[in-house]
Amino acid sequence: MGLYIGYFVCGIAIVVAIIIALVAQGKVSSAFNQYKKVDSSLDMTAAQLAERLAQEHGVNIQIGSCQGTLSDHYNPRTKTLNISQGNFNSKSLAAHAIVAHEFGHALQDKEGYQALKIRQVVVTATNFVSSLLIPIIIAGLIMNLLFFMSAGSILIYVYVGIYALSVIASLVTLPVEYNASARAKKILYEMGCTSSEEVEGTDKLLNAAAMTYVASLIVSLAYFLRMLFLLLAITRDR
Repeated sequence: MGLYIGYFVCGIAIVVAIIIALVAQGKVSSAFNQYKKVDSSLDMTAAQLAERLAQEHGVNIQIGSCQGTLSDHYNPRTKTLNISQGNFNSKSLAAHAIVAHEFGHALQDKEGYQALKIRQVVVTATNFVSSLLIPIIIAGLIMNLLFFMSAGSILIYVYVGIYALSVIASLVTLPVEYNASARAKKILYEMGCTSSEEVEGTDKLLNAAAMTYVASLIVSLAYFLRMLFLLLAITRDR
């Protein structure tokens, strides 16, 4: 009974964790909407800023654009810094803070930052296992139809494995993101973004973004514990 109670409690924790994640994402959107209206003291677009940073730091990357809002990202496999269309030609403080953060990832990649390497391995493993989920579900259903009822429990093990990898990925992501944000703040400060509004705006936006990764870890952990309690309950009942 205790394990099933734990399973139920984790279900409630998931709801709470999702609410926290939504609040964190709301703070990011709020900060972005506020500071996308504030021009940076650097008279250049976000794309030009990325190019300048790449040249000054000797980082060989391609600068590209991508669709969506706040979809900016650095791809270590293709060595590409992709800037969302809304930020690409923007000279706003928000656009500069986001691009500087993504360039922080490019610097991590160049320097062989260990946490970034670990995250790539874990994310790749998670994606691979997730891609097998549908075939495993189909196989489990077929085996259940053939009266091999124990086959269905394999899915629980798979889910536990996926969520365990997800927790690890979220955990490793935290130092990667916080480090990139610290690099971004230092880069912008050294380039002349030293006014109180620029420092405050950069901190507010990047700190809010970092909280979304904390929320993601909480959500992943809640899902993992819920599936783990279910697995333990099923194993004990047998």
